[in-house]
Amino acid sequence: MNVAELGALFPILITEHRPEWKKLFLKEKKIILKALGADHQVRIRHIGSTAVPGLPAKPTIDILIEVDDKLSRENVIEKITS
Repeated sequence: MNVAELGALFPILITEHRPEWKKLFLKEKKIILKALGADHQVRIRHIGSTAVPGLPAKPTIDILIEVDDKLSRENVIEKITS
C-alpha cells in the first residue's frame, strides 16, 4: 500500500484547538484514578498537541500514566480496561 492509499484509508485530521479537550482529559483522569485505586502513587498527564492551548491538533487526547513499581504493566492495563 502506498502513502496515498494509506492517507485515503486513515486521513490525518487537524482541527483548531478546542477548550473541551482539557475537560475531556480531566474526566478520563478521574476514571483512571478510580480504576487504579488510591493505594498507588500515580501521576497522570495530558500530553501531546491537544494539551497545548491554541495549537491546532489531531483531535485525540493523549494521556501518560505513571505508576509506582508495585503495579506491573499487566495490572495497570487490567485495572483500566475492566
